[in-house]
Amino acid sequence: MGIFNDFLENAKAVVYKVGEKASDAYDITKLNTIKARHERDLAKQYKALGVKYYGAFKSNELEKTDFSKELSEIEDLIEQLDNTKKQIDNIKSMKRCPVCSKLIKADETYCSECGSKL
Repeated sequence: MGIFNDFLENAKAVVYKVGEKASDAYDITKLNTIKARHERDLAKQYKALGVKYYGAFKSNELEKTDFSKELSEIEDLIEQLDNTKKQIDNIKSMKRCPVCSKLIKADETYCSECGSKL
């Protein structure tokens, strides 16, 4: 009975680990979809800002035009995008170098790209 119980325990551990990996893959896929949406929204905001800037420039109203709403929306989207990327990195057990932004393993002490101490 001991060998059979050991086999069952090992099988349970494998099934559990596979379930964790599947869950991680699902979460990463979901976060990548959110990341893509943030990137699309950011591109739209950059375009809207450019159109507004060009219109103000063409009409000689550049000094009078307020861009704060568009800039605030861009900053919010950049923050959301960064947070989503951090969530993905956490699931992958990765982090970004604060100096060069290269993605590296979470347990690394130095960045392999720029050599900075982490």
